Amino acid sequence: MAGDENLRVTYGAVEQTAADIERSAKELQAELDRIWGAVKRVSNSWEGEAHQAFQAAERQWNARASHIQSTLHEVATKIRSGSADYRATDRRAAGFFQ
Repeated sequence: MAGDENLRVTYGAVEQTAADIERSAKELQAELDRIWGAVKRVSNSWEGEAHQAFQAAERQWNARASHIQSTLHEVATKIRSGSADYRATDRRAAGFFQ
């Protein structure tokens, strides 16, 4: 796209991109839940320092996973907002020709 000074926005494609990001976030969460279910079955038998160390790592992991989920949803929201803003600007510009 280098040197291409034209901007093309396909509203359906923009919405599809936002929906794809949200779908990916849901799929990621489902996979993480599946993995953590398996890990929990094993880790529930741990005791002492190993269990405490695992719990600390789990809290850190969960915080990071939550941040990723939030970021994905925020990106999808911003894509939709940008699309709505672009559409409004496009309509205003079209009004100049009427």
